[in-house]
Amino acid sequence: MLLFIKKCTFQSNLYFCKRLFSCSTARKEKYNNEYILDSNQTLVLRREDAKFLKVAIVGLPNNGKSTLINQLTKRTVCPTSSKVHTTMHKFETVYSENDTQIVFMDTPGLTAPHEMKKYNLAKTFKNDPAESIAEADVIGILQDVTNIFTRVKISDIILDCLKSKRDDASLLLILNKVDKLKKKVTLLEIINQLTNKSLLKFDDIFMVSALTGDGVDDLRNYLLDSAKINDWQYEKDAFTDQSLETVIEETVRAKLLDHLNQEIPYNIKTKLEHFDISEDGTISAVVLLKCNKKRNVFCLLKQKGQPLKTIAMAVEKELRNAFRTHVIVRLSVETDQPKEEQAK
Repeated sequence: MLLFIKKCTFQSNLYFCKRLFSCSTARKEKYNNEYILDSNQTLVLRREDAKFLKVAIVGLPNNGKSTLINQLTKRTVCPTSSKVHTTMHKFETVYSENDTQIVFMDTPGLTAPHEMKKYNLAKTFKNDPAESIAEADVIGILQDVTNIFTRVKISDIILDCLKSKRDDASLLLILNKVDKLKKKVTLLEIINQLTNKSLLKFDDIFMVSALTGDGVDDLRNYLLDSAKINDWQYEKDAFTDQSLETVIEETVRAKLLDHLNQEIPYNIKTKLEHFDISEDGTISAVVLLKCNKKRNVFCLLKQKGQPLKTIAMAVEKELRNAFRTHVIVRLSVETDQPKEEQAK
């Protein structure tokens, strides 16, 4: 049985790679493609008249970075939830349109050193934003205009990360959640304070609602126009640098954060136990939720497992949008207590 599962996993991964990163002779002839190694020994795609742009979106936790990137790329690839620290490490999400490719780098929310120590956060919370800024052609600083404590000042944590910015990189100020402001004149006040009091020089300013999509088209068009003649980093059909398995696990974790109260979802570990892609493209997955407390299991399995079913349905909806195919997800629960299991 174990050998069979491993064989299926290998075949599914191979199918997925061919599907997303295929470079058939017909495609090469159509686009006049060739693959080369850049100075960092990274495989890049060279095609005639290609334009490329790498964009880093940075900001404080829960400012809406992942939601904005999902809107910009028109796919829900980046995990999102209403709680902080949903994004644990850098995600690269790819958007290709005509002759232009944009790679968006989603990063963990910038966190003060004492908070990292207090909550035992991974080093990625410190390293990934700085590394993304160093790679980026365009850097977008995302400000939550509904947070009255942080909206009129660029955080010192952000300023410190911007030290790794290239001299030729553009800097954008992106005001998010503008749909929630009752008085629109407040936006002008925020912009005045951010531009007059900050030492940063912004190349442009955008006002968006990542949740509703307002203003996102203008930002996307600006970035498409900003792309320079350069080799593509990904094939046309690619949409992320993450494996399919990682996207599934991270989406499950994000939906746990959305549907469970307080600290409970942070204590649940996710593990992909089964993964398969059928001939018609349907993706099937079984994800194990490992709980270290009996009350966490109860929260998932109460009311005949209704919370577990609700979470599974939310995960399927997100993944269908991300992968553009039918997705079936089953969740099972395991604990150190006597084993209980409930599948969708």
